[in-house]
Amino acid sequence: MIDKTIAAARGARSCSKPCGGLRAGLASLLVAVTAAFGCGGTSVEPAEDAAPEAGAGSAVAIDTPHRIIFQSDRGLGIDVWVMNADGSDLRNLTNNGERGFNDRHPTASADGARIAFRSDRDGNPDVFVMQADGSNQINLTAHPAMDIDPSFSPDGSRIAFDTDRDGNVEIYVMDADGSNLGRLTDNEVVDSHPFWSPGGEDIAFYSNRDNPAGEAMDIYVMAADGSNVRRLTDHPADDRYPSWSPDGSRIAFSSDRDGNAEIYLMDADGSNLVRLTDNGDADLAPVWSPDGDWIVFVSERHGAGEIYVIRTDGMSETRLAAHDAADSNPRWLPVGAPGALTSGG
Repeated sequence: MIDKTIAAARGARSCSKPCGGLRAGLASLLVAVTAAFGCGGTSVEPAEDAAPEAGAGSAVAIDTPHRIIFQSDRGLGIDVWVMNADGSDLRNLTNNGERGFNDRHPTASADGARIAFRSDRDGNPDVFVMQADGSNQINLTAHPAMDIDPSFSPDGSRIAFDTDRDGNVEIYVMDADGSNLGRLTDNEVVDSHPFWSPGGEDIAFYSNRDNPAGEAMDIYVMAADGSNVRRLTDHPADDRYPSWSPDGSRIAFSSDRDGNAEIYLMDADGSNLVRLTDNGDADLAPVWSPDGDWIVFVSERHGAGEIYVIRTDGMSETRLAAHDAADSNPRWLPVGAPGALTSGG
């Protein structure tokens, strides 16, 4: 399965169903446009608050203070948004969609003070960073290639990301100010979606390096310097979007091994596989909450992508907001640390 995140995406980079033409999709992104930075978050009322879906449809208390950042095409283009874990207090952080630009792939530093994301506002996709309130948006890569899917190291000092600057999608790393660029993977297949382990010693990612003729991916882990690559999944299926648990003991990911993309958990060595979701539509891009109690993910069970949360035991699955737009690529924004965005702030 190649979902929109890779196929149309690397164009839309939204999680969805299969389509082909990976490299054609990459090339189609490079549209020469420029615009001024959007600055500061805009608070709006959520459009069409959804009735929570949990078992018989009863309301569920989302008992975590941490917030959720995600991308949405509610404007002419795509912006980075933030909301509480129950879907309330929805705000646009980048405010570029109305200019026709696209800001995607938000990911927060562990202290909740900064958000890295990808934007095409300077003519092609680059990695940007901003404060958690949407201010001070800075282009870190400024390269004619496609630079996307950033991920902060746990100490906030480095950012890993995807780039096709060498002709195919590889994983690079740089200091959090854009300096000291280094290449971590080097082969002629796709290596994508880096996600740091809580201790910072490893990076999980997905790749088709053991299936170079196909587009189905497996989950891998490598040392933070690119060495010691280990394959964690080995199944005739498409496995993507790895995310470490806060204690480093488990990894969440999505897989279509049972007919369509669902959320799975496994131990960090690839053992003890558990299926978390089970429905007829794609569930993708899971990420563990900083407190370890919840997983946020995107689901297509209502058509356009929408953001859900579920407890790590599979209970209390809840749809956060209903909207005709596509919401995808959710990540957690930790709160309570110095510089973090707080509700209403």
